[in-house]
Amino acid sequence: MVPEPTASILNDSMLTAVVDATEAFIAILDSEREIVFANQTILDAFDHDLVQALGLRFGALAGCRNADGAPDGCGTTPGCMECGSNQAIRAVAGGSRVQEECRILRRDGEPIDLAVTATPLLIGGDTYTLLTAVDISDRKRRESLERIFFHDIMNTASGMQGLSTMIRAVPAEERDELLDMLESASTQLIDEISAQRELLAAETTGLETNPQNVHSLQMLHTVAGLYASHDVAAGKRLVVEPASDDIEFVADPALLSRVLGNLTKNALEASRTGDTVTLACRQRSHGVEFTVHNPAFIPFRAQQQVFQRSFSTKGRGRGLGTYSSRLITQRYLDGDLDFVSTPDDGTTFRAVYPR
Repeated sequence: MVPEPTASILNDSMLTAVVDATEAFIAILDSEREIVFANQTILDAFDHDLVQALGLRFGALAGCRNADGAPDGCGTTPGCMECGSNQAIRAVAGGSRVQEECRILRRDGEPIDLAVTATPLLIGGDTYTLLTAVDISDRKRRESLERIFFHDIMNTASGMQGLSTMIRAVPAEERDELLDMLESASTQLIDEISAQRELLAAETTGLETNPQNVHSLQMLHTVAGLYASHDVAAGKRLVVEPASDDIEFVADPALLSRVLGNLTKNALEASRTGDTVTLACRQRSHGVEFTVHNPAFIPFRAQQQVFQRSFSTKGRGRGLGTYSSRLITQRYLDGDLDFVSTPDDGTTFRAVYPR
């Protein structure tokens, strides 16, 4: 039997034409938060027809990866508590229009950012929820990249300006050390520009790869060497676990270095003075496993958002490291990236790649 709201809209050809023509996602939900109507835009976006969509919750229709593991369906996992669409849908029961932003991490690895509005809707004496959502992924991506890019570039450029001023003021015999620091800052500036350009290409599937034979132990020592003298390593130890396996496999060394470098930098930033960050590699039956461990614990609420673009425990304007690392790992290196974090054992990120 077709739900009453669905039948009412389908019988009104003008209303159907209007809701199908809009670029916004439109759905009507019943008291169980299940879809009783969806416009053609949302059906096309998530590759469903109306019959398939009926009875689903919004996250399940959108392909949210949390929906599969929900004990009582979409909206009931711990991660769902941070979801803006779930918050809006639940809050509208109070009788007023609610607006939220949300990011849905889809099963296929593609995230989608939405501006969601939930509005109470009375049909035939029953109260439903009119859910409208607009895809704001491009806007959020641009804002994130611009904010983080300019933050990093300004910091590095300011440091270079300070070094240049100091060089003018010191005797000639004392300039070599400052010139070395200036050269290092220039290299960092170029690396930050390259990283942003690389991420833009990665998100648009325009990133070219250059697979080569890679030795895991050499890669670890290279990454450790890059970050041992970095500002974020001050007062901390960065070590390569002596028992690490030396495995030869095929990967793009530049992209792999970027991933492991991001994870190492994040681990150092999360650590306190005196802490040790440990890099390691193990041969596994399913491939090559790199790990980056630090003793800090990520609070459970934050764990739900670690791989979201621009989420960071370090505050606004940060947070592309883990996001870009997983993006590059899954899309371009045929691997996977996850983590485990507990108060007793700290945090370990694990990147696994095929032999």
